[in-house]
Amino acid sequence: MLSAFIALMCFLPYITAQNSTILYSKSRWLQLPPTPKLPLQLIGQYAKINDIGIWYTIYGSNNATSLLFLHGGFANSNYWGLQVEELKSFYRCILMDSRGQGRSFTTSTDITYDLMTSDVIALLDYLNIERVHLVGWSDGAIIGLNLAMNHPNRLISLFAFGANYGPTGVKDVSTSPVFMTYLERTKTEYEAMNPVNNYSNLYNNLTSMWAKFPNWTQQDFTRIDKKLSIWIVDGDHEEAIFRNQPDDMTSWIPQASQLILPGTSHFAFIQDPVTFTMFVKRFLAEIDCPSCTDTIWVPSVASSIFCSFSISIQFNNLLSILCLCMHTWLSHVFLIILILINIHV
Repeated sequence: MLSAFIALMCFLPYITAQNSTILYSKSRWLQLPPTPKLPLQLIGQYAKINDIGIWYTIYGSNNATSLLFLHGGFANSNYWGLQVEELKSFYRCILMDSRGQGRSFTTSTDITYDLMTSDVIALLDYLNIERVHLVGWSDGAIIGLNLAMNHPNRLISLFAFGANYGPTGVKDVSTSPVFMTYLERTKTEYEAMNPVNNYSNLYNNLTSMWAKFPNWTQQDFTRIDKKLSIWIVDGDHEEAIFRNQPDDMTSWIPQASQLILPGTSHFAFIQDPVTFTMFVKRFLAEIDCPSCTDTIWVPSVASSIFCSFSISIQFNNLLSILCLCMHTWLSHVFLIILILINIHV
């Protein structure tokens, strides 16, 4: 009976996420929470690299291991605010706005993944940083994969969220109210942050790039160093990328683990930041503190559930081990009821 109860505890968060209309007025994956703010001590600055000004900022101790965050298309570094707040005490968190986006500038040259990758390398050189952990979202994850294939000596690890490997892997986002809201929001943010540049030029540039790139095959992924730690991550209600994209990439990278986050979409890091950040911490600990990864505490608003697992497991195939946090008072009450039932039985 006790083992069955423990199994229920592990499954319950996933069940409540899948049936969240009972718990929420709107499912998390159908919401786009407000854009986070970066921590208050923000001191952004520009690096003159590749003939443009790239905006960047750094949080944390200069003596800590470097952790680079790369945002998705049309966005800016502010979208990582919730993760940086949690991680800046442990890592030297570096954020940069990709060329032509956020507060960074560009030239008349078309934006490409190779060009943005060269910007990352140039910024690391500018900051005298040899290697970094990289957490990338969407375009940022694709840049991370490009680095893994072509410049593996610059990476300690890669946490790639919401990436695709081919143009056919991208869904028609015009049918997604959440993604269309995102485009409207980032347009407003861009015009406020970068008034000298034209948003329509950026829109045409990025959408043209997405129609053709990335265009990788299985053979390209064989170039990734088999010693490089990689997690391929996505939300189970992804509205921008077809599921075969993370599935294929995980199968093509021998050492990769796959994590599919329940109840979230292409914007999991703001839809469920507690769970997202917890798994980033778990991933980083696997490299920086292996002895810390035998067990993991999963924080939550209502309660904490203790569970342990090996990160070599393909997470999407064993969702029962995702002992995720309870997110509402109702689920907390449900948990108490289960405990009482278990006691009486």
